[in-house]
Amino acid sequence: MEIVKVTKSLIKKFVEFPYRLYQGDDKFVPYMQADQIKTLKKLLLKDKTYTALVAVENKRILGRILFTVDKNKQLHTDKCAFFSMFECVDDQSVCNALLDETVKLAKQMGAQYLSGTYFPYDQDNRRGILVYGFDDAPLIFTSYNKRYYENLLVNYGLAKQTDALEYSIDINAADSDLYKRLDERSRKKFDFRVDTVDWKHIDRDLADFHEVMQIATNEIIYQDAPSIEALQTIVKEWKQYLCKDYILIARSQKDNRPIGILMALPDFFEVFRKMRGKTDLRGLAVFVKERRNIHGLRAMLQYVIPQYQNTGVIISLYYKLFEAIKANGITRVEAGTIMEHNVQSNEVVKSVGGQLARVYRIYYKEI
Repeated sequence: MEIVKVTKSLIKKFVEFPYRLYQGDDKFVPYMQADQIKTLKKLLLKDKTYTALVAVENKRILGRILFTVDKNKQLHTDKCAFFSMFECVDDQSVCNALLDETVKLAKQMGAQYLSGTYFPYDQDNRRGILVYGFDDAPLIFTSYNKRYYENLLVNYGLAKQTDALEYSIDINAADSDLYKRLDERSRKKFDFRVDTVDWKHIDRDLADFHEVMQIATNEIIYQDAPSIEALQTIVKEWKQYLCKDYILIARSQKDNRPIGILMALPDFFEVFRKMRGKTDLRGLAVFVKERRNIHGLRAMLQYVIPQYQNTGVIISLYYKLFEAIKANGITRVEAGTIMEHNVQSNEVVKSVGGQLARVYRIYYKEI
């Protein structure tokens, strides 16, 4: 077995490896291969900001990993190797060889720690190794992996850095009358309203999103708030997955100031599984047909500026979301992922009926 740095000729095989590894697993989500190949070409060949490795034996890939070196706010270092896209057969020697080479190269770049898993460009989603909650399929932009990954990483010497939590919410069990009364009371007392996003004024609404996230982000949040440019990129890339009914902004009636936001996405993973990771004619036909039959929803962003926390703004946001969910026939709802030390956000989700569904673990190691 040898560890090989991925060049242009190996990118396609790097992308295809999980399709063989998870063959027959109905919870596996096949990401669009063409999109992954395009992203990796940019990261590895054009920007040269990431390094990808594969473990190869007899021309057969047994494992893969992608990493970059950057600042890590939580570990208080400017040089941390963030790893992602980790996939491996159930063989400790393969895992060790992959991580040994990763550590060696990362140390040459000045890295002091190894931390993961994350996803390129996006530390809010698809982060962590799934360690609890394998019975149900993951919702959009959350991770899924083999059960044995936890043992592989721990046996290598990685330790828990933090957990990210995902909650299921039973809408039918929610007391609609109670939430309606709380919503009306809060809006009247604190003089605010809840709007859905307006595509005709998307630049204004994105600016409001950015303002709330910047003000509400503090040391409890796992990473800095994204830039306005990053938000614009997300909307551009995710536009086909967004529904305005699930993108909400609370604003002060007095001065129209944004004071809270909530964003949820329909579970397009339901569609991706049926597309087989292909954007050929068959895959596109499936996308067009099945996108109207999505039954799951994931609430993935919730922020309220400090002056309006504990005033009921978040309840009003969730009440409006629940009303849209009922109107659109959604039957499965989840919220997260939320870092375990973000006590306030975790308590908010629990207060609207959230029950722990999955735990995603981020590991780290001093190198």
